[in-house]
Amino acid sequence: METKVRMINRVTGVAGDVQANEAGEALVAQGASEYEETTRGGHAFHVKSTTATAQVIALPTTTAGIGFYNTADDGGKSAIVDAIFGICVTHAAAQSQDGLICVLGQTRVVALAGALVVRRNNGNGATSDNVLTATAGGAILDAVTGVAIGWFPISDSVVTAVTTLGGQGIFAKVDGRIIIPPGRQFGVNLLGSAVAGTWNLGMMWHEEQITLA
Repeated sequence: METKVRMINRVTGVAGDVQANEAGEALVAQGASEYEETTRGGHAFHVKSTTATAQVIALPTTTAGIGFYNTADDGGKSAIVDAIFGICVTHAAAQSQDGLICVLGQTRVVALAGALVVRRNNGNGATSDNVLTATAGGAILDAVTGVAIGWFPISDSVVTAVTTLGGQGIFAKVDGRIIIPPGRQFGVNLLGSAVAGTWNLGMMWHEEQITLA
């Protein structure tokens, strides 16, 4: 039995046939960029701390350079992390090896206050309908989320090239390897080998209603 597959143009509403090669495989060309559709629809966000915090030289306990909390009810939207980043604002005259670390809460906890402005990645203004809130400047994590054993590296380490100025940047692509469920906290810090720099920390993510196993 012959089957014909057709596709509808989202903009014009015109239908078109889908073609196949000699092996019967559908010929489909991806016209959009990887994250374009999620970003276009206003479901992708980013935030950055506005006050630089000092890098840590040991694994923290309950203090994060920037902290996040998913305010959704159980069964609500999850925050899928796309990238985490740090921008070095000041640096002392000391060589340092620096890298981003993070910790993800495993149980529902008390909400973390959200003081930072979250913005949409599509440039359509600040938002108030996101479920993930963020705060910085020594954000206090709960005793479940903020434990030294839970922190892990999320970027490669970089060595300071210029020790008396800021400007160093670290960008770690996560691409959904971390999901922040409803009621969980998430913390990010910059771990270095010397007390040398202050950093603005931030994150990019998108939010979806998904079923977690």
